[in-house]
Order: sequence, then structure tokens, then C-alpha cells
Amino acid sequence: MSGVPETVIATPDRRLRVFVSSSLEELTDERRAVSRAISALRLTPVMFEQGARPHPPQDVYRAYLAQSDVFIGLYWQGYGQPAAGADVSGLEEEFDLSARLPRLLYIKEPAPAREPRLADLLARIRDEASVSYRYFRTPAELGRLVRDDLAALLSERFAAASPSARPAPDRSRTLRPLPASTTSLIGREQAIGEVSGLLARPGVRLVTLTGPGGVGKTRLAVAVGERLRLPFGQNTAFVPLAAVTDPGLVLPAIGRAVGAEQAGSPVEAVAERLGDDRWLLILDNLEQVVSAAADLGQLLARCPGAVILATSRTALGLRAEREYPVPPLPISAAAGPSAVPADELMASPAVALFVDRARAVRPDFTLTPGNAAAVVEICRRLEGLPLAIELAAARTRLLDPAALLARLAASLDVLSTTAPDLPERQQTLRATVDWSVSLLQDTERSLLEVASVFEHGWTIEAAAQVAGLTEDTALELSEALAQHSLISVDRGPGARSRMLETIRAFAAEKLAARPDAAQIQRRHADYYRALAEQVDPALRGPGHGQWLEQLDADVGNLTAAVRWYLSHDREPLPHLLRVLWPFWFLRDHMNEARAWTDQLLPTADSLDAPARAELLCTAAVIALERGDDSTALAARQRLAAMEDEIDDPLLHAIAQLTIAWASPITGDFNSSLLAASVALEELRSQNEPLWTALAAGSLAWQEASAGRHDDAQRHLREVRDLGEELDSAWLAAWSQVQMGTLAITQGQLDQARLLLDDALALSVGAYSTNSVTLCLIAFARLAFAEGDPERAALLAGAAEGLRRRVGLRAWPMLRQGEADLSGQIRLALGPDRFSKMTETGSRLNRQEAVAAVSHQHGLDMVSPT
Repeated sequence: MSGVPETVIATPDRRLRVFVSSSLEELTDERRAVSRAISALRLTPVMFEQGARPHPPQDVYRAYLAQSDVFIGLYWQGYGQPAAGADVSGLEEEFDLSARLPRLLYIKEPAPAREPRLADLLARIRDEASVSYRYFRTPAELGRLVRDDLAALLSERFAAASPSARPAPDRSRTLRPLPASTTSLIGREQAIGEVSGLLARPGVRLVTLTGPGGVGKTRLAVAVGERLRLPFGQNTAFVPLAAVTDPGLVLPAIGRAVGAEQAGSPVEAVAERLGDDRWLLILDNLEQVVSAAADLGQLLARCPGAVILATSRTALGLRAEREYPVPPLPISAAAGPSAVPADELMASPAVALFVDRARAVRPDFTLTPGNAAAVVEICRRLEGLPLAIELAAARTRLLDPAALLARLAASLDVLSTTAPDLPERQQTLRATVDWSVSLLQDTERSLLEVASVFEHGWTIEAAAQVAGLTEDTALELSEALAQHSLISVDRGPGARSRMLETIRAFAAEKLAARPDAAQIQRRHADYYRALAEQVDPALRGPGHGQWLEQLDADVGNLTAAVRWYLSHDREPLPHLLRVLWPFWFLRDHMNEARAWTDQLLPTADSLDAPARAELLCTAAVIALERGDDSTALAARQRLAAMEDEIDDPLLHAIAQLTIAWASPITGDFNSSLLAASVALEELRSQNEPLWTALAAGSLAWQEASAGRHDDAQRHLREVRDLGEELDSAWLAAWSQVQMGTLAITQGQLDQARLLLDDALALSVGAYSTNSVTLCLIAFARLAFAEGDPERAALLAGAAEGLRRRVGLRAWPMLRQGEADLSGQIRLALGPDRFSKMTETGSRLNRQEAVAAVSHQHGLDMVSPT
């Protein structure tokens, strides 16, 4: 392939240039529409057919792209022919060469004759989360989309170019992404523009999309999130709340979505994560927790850059709220649709949606004079509700529109007389779901009802176990349910099935009326208990990341299982809670876990020795994490009293380690050192790398405090090596911060800084508040050793402030050393200056505290007033 020619091939105009890429064998009218849209904005369309004919085609488009500012790609069916000696067509090469430019991509549908290589290219485009693409049908629609998108892009780029004093946002924790859309969004172009514009207005902080179930609030919210991806960048988080019934759990759910620490006050934790940066929080399905509105108002007051887009069947009632009622899709007003041309009827969004979804199950489906009247009447009877229309259209696999209309009308009439207290639209949706379910075979209907017991999705294996089926049968029935549009299947790794909440509620009602409902709920709880116990060894060993991801995907099901056991059968819970502790610790679910242990502790004496020991260990480590010394000390005393009753080697070692962690509460450091040594010796023979590392690190801290530096260094190297074996950033950071602290004690300040810099980077990457605060204390110690007591006070105050805001406290073995450091700094500065600096530090958020560590020249950025 030839390179860009040395002779410059200039574009026809020197204004802001928009390169338009498409196969030249098709889309002629569409290219004209795009050219007009670009020119209407006083921009220059750069198109291959405009000139530069003496030059080879490849040189032309390469040179034009090099001089362009925006890339627009148009795709339909043709891929184009690769040039001689080339592996890809010009169409694909143009896309690849545009990587440096803002891209706006448009895909024409339907495309019954799309070439395979173009299908492969589009699949690759969809996998690139940074690339925006939209669907269109007509040149006029495309022109409107291009004009609006270019205007929005220019506005956003202009705003983004203005200087800002805000620090760069923290990207250390992956956010929950926007749900991927597997079908086109039809008839919502105006709504997307209106809601996006509303959110862009100065002073608008909360917009609530309201409307009946099934009207498309979630799909509209996700589309708006995609439209606003540029102004908000990566700070867009999607928070599904359909399964949340306790208003107090809304803020923790937001915290998990944005990567906040799940500890202490939820509003503090989320506010700490958001800071003053611009964030778009999409809160989906708020109607059942509308009383959480006060918490959301408090969050908005604390975070001036945060904007909330909520979906709810009712408004939240906050003064800052702007309500946007989402209307049903418009339906053709033609009295006699058989006399209206099909292309005019297709301009009706409701009809277009029906035809699009019908083609998904019956590719040859078309709107004809013979079926148009029935299609329009179906959409009218369903009142333009997208979910109802989609479910109805899925039935065209077996029924033509006239038969479909007759069946639907009968079912609607039945339900409208049995549920007169429900709103009319909800009656219609309920009728549609009921009618759709009535078309299932008995086995399919049974699995749908069983599946309603799952929270946030399920695997085929889980469905089979809970329903009492073979996996092959569960797979077959799930495929049938997906074909009926009653569940959706994520085909990615670890494929999971999901159900719309409206359908799930309907199916749950049916399940509750079944005589085997209690048995199914029991099987659900048993399955997820077995899953936790199955992955328990893997969580404690190498490569545990993938198992953490699996448990994270099923955290709703695990929570439901624990709650079921709390209500029905508490016997398995001590073991279940103990095996889940590493997951809670590493994935910030400790708050709810503490509530569970608090409910179980009063019955501890009635348990057998192993169960009692597991419960006491779990309760103690959770209490230590939260600074609940009385609970931790009580658990330690009871564990010590039953030490000889624990026969399981791992549990015995964990009990010893728990005793070691809690003993310093009373100043009994000798017992702590002895228990940690016993635990380490027992664990080394059991191939338990996670617990061995925890024991070795705990012992090293005690040895360093006792002046046994060589022993401490040896154990810290063991922790470091085990952290590498486990691929655990948290363990690696823990070992590095202790090594750095030891280096300070030995006067090796340069070595200490290198170790602590690495530890801080690892802690930020792991998004562990515990690790970050340990690093801040170590850097405070380093600053004091370097003769900078003001910086030492600032960083010590920052560590204490972070802990306080997320509900943490220094573990007992650390408290004396930190108290001694604070006393030395106070003595060097004097009480007043010490108080001012620590108070200033305590107000720093996590990002500011980390920045203060690397701020080497003065304290002007955080000077106390």
C-alpha cells in the first residue's frame, strides 16, 4: 500500500472540515443529506467525489483525513473492494485512520444483504466503547441526526477546551458501564434531544423520567447517557435499583456503581468519591424507594458537579427536580390505514417499532395493505407502550397480525375486568405480559416463574438447579423464553439471563401462588450457598480475581440467600458468612455483613463449636474494621476460651489470627505476637496463601514494633511474594508500606520513599481506603523524619479524616505507633499549629490527600486558614 504523497493534496476549503466516509456504490442520497447538514452548520464537508482526481484514491482519502477535524462514517450493506495489495477496503481503512478524530457513525437499517466483512467491521465498532454510533432509515432522518450530533459535538468540544482548575478525576476503579443496547431505539430522537438539553442547562441537577412501566424510561435514560458521554467523559454511572426495596440501600448502590468505599456513612462515602467533579448518575427504577429522595437531595448539595437522571413511575418531590413524562410512542392517526401508503405508516414510531421487532423473529415480515390495518390497531390497543409492542411483535413468528389482534383483544378484555383498581396503562401492560405468557408451553411458563426468584440475572446452571432441571433442558427452555422476548440473554463470557422487572413482578406473583414456591426459594438459597462454598478455596488462592467477579455478578442472589437463611434456617449461616468474608473485604460489602453478624451473635452459645468459632471470627474481624472494640474483644475472649474445641486446622489458625488482631485492644502485645506466630506456623502447612500472608504481615508489624527488624523484614518479603502469587494489589501494597515504615525506622529515607511511592500507587489502583490511610500515615512518618513536621501533621490528619468519613478506625496493633507519632509532631509544632494542620488535613478528600503526598514544595495548596 502506498503512503501519503509528498505533494500536499489540499481539501477544497480551509474551514472546520468533516470527512464523510461510505461505500460510493450506495447511499448516494444519504451522502447528499449529510453534505447539506454539514454545510448548514457552516462547516466544510470533505468527500471523495469532490476532486483531486489526478491522484490515486488511497492517497486522496488519506490526505483528506489527515486534514480533517471530524469523521463521519455511513454504513449500510456494502463493504467495498480492497485495493491491489491491500487487506482491507478503503471503507475500513478510513475508519482505522480516523482514530485521532471525534467519530460520528451511522448505520442504515434494515440491511438484509449486508456483506459479511462489513458485518465484521460493525461488530468491531460496537465493541469499541469510545465510538458513538446510531441507526437511521431515511436520508431525511440521517440529515437531522448529523446536524444535531455535530452541533452537540462542537458545543461540547468548545466547553471542554476552556481551562479548569479541577484536578483530574480518579480512574482507579472501574465504573459500572451503561447497559449495551442489542436492539435499535425507535421514535425517541426528540426525547433524547430534549432530555439531553434539559440536563445541559445551568442549574439543572435532577431530571426524573416518569411514566408507566414498559414505556421505555430505562432505554431513553441509557440513550441520553450515551449522548452526554463527551461532556461527562468517563464519569457516567448506571445504577440499577429495581431489586432494591430498602431506601437506605440506594446510596450504597450508587457507591458501588461509582467505586466508592462501602463503609461508614453512605452519603459521606459517595460524596468522597464524587468530590467536585462532573458526574452523571443514572438511577434506574426508583419508584419503590422514592423515600430515598431526601438522601439524594443531600448528595446533590454535597457534590456540586453531580447531575442525576432518574427513572421512576412517580416523581421524587424534590425542589431541584425537573420531571420529564415519557410519552408512549405516537401512533398513526389515519382512520383507514389500508388506504395509507406503507412508507407513511412506517413514519409512525409505534408501527416502525412493531415492524422492526417482527423482522427480528421473522425476517421476511413486511407491512402490506393486507396487514397494515391490523398492525396499526395492535399498536393502538397497546397504547404505544414499547414493551407491550415488542412482546406482541415477537408473536408474529407464529401468528399473522390479524390473528394476533384477535388473541390480544380477548386477553385485554379479560384482564380489564379483573383488575379495575390498576391504572389503565398498567392493565394493558399486565394484559400483554399475561397474554404473552399464556402462549408458552407449561414447562416454559414454569421456568419463567422460577426465574423470578433470581436477583440481577442468573446462569443456565443456576436456573437448572433451582428449577430441578437438567442443564440441557434449562438451556432449551431459556432459548424459548428469549424467543418470546420474556428474558434476554447476555452472550458474553459467563453468559447470564435477565428478565425485565415488569415481567419479573408478574412471574413472581404466579410463583407465589404455586404450592412449591417455598421449595424453589429454598433451592435458590441452597444453590448460592453451595456456590460460595465452592469458590471459597479459590478466593483464598492464586487467580482469585475471576471468582471475585463471579460473586460480584451474583451479589444480589447471595444477599437474597443470606436473608432467606436468616428468616428460615440460620444453621448454615456461620460457615457461609465466614467463607464470604474475603469477598466482602475486597469488594466493599462489609456494612450489610455487620448487620447479619449482629443478628446472629445473640444465639452464638447455642451453636456447635465449629459454627460458633466461625461466627466469632467473622464478627471480630468486621468489628475490628469498624473500631467496635467491645464486640471484637468479647469475640476474642470467647475464642480463646474454646481454643481446644476447634478441630478444623484452617479454622483453628484463623481463630489464632483473630486473637492476635484483637489482643492489642487491652495492650497485650505479647499474646498478640504469640498468637500470630502460632497462626503463621499452622497456615504454612496448609497451602493457604491469603491467610498465610495476613498472618505473616501481622507478625511483621508486631516484630517491627518490638525492634526485631530482621525478623520483620523476612516476614514482609514473604507477604510480598505471596501477594505476587495471588496477583493481589492489596497484599502488595500492605507489604510495601510496612517495608517503607521499617526503612524509616532504620534511617533509610530514600529507600523508604521508593517503597511508599509504590505502595501508594498500588493502593490507589486497588481503591482501598485502608491501604491509602496506611500509606498516608507512613508518609507522615517520613515527612517528620525529613524535618517537615507541618507536612507530617497534614498527612496524619488526612488519614484520620478519611477513616472517620468511611467509618474505619486504625486496627489495635497500629494505634500505639500512630499515637506516638502524633505526640512527636505535636511537640515539634506546638499544640495550636498541630491542631490547625491536622484539621486542614482532615478536610482533604482522598484525591487531595494523595496529591498532598507528592506536593514537594510548600503547603500553599492546602494551607490552613
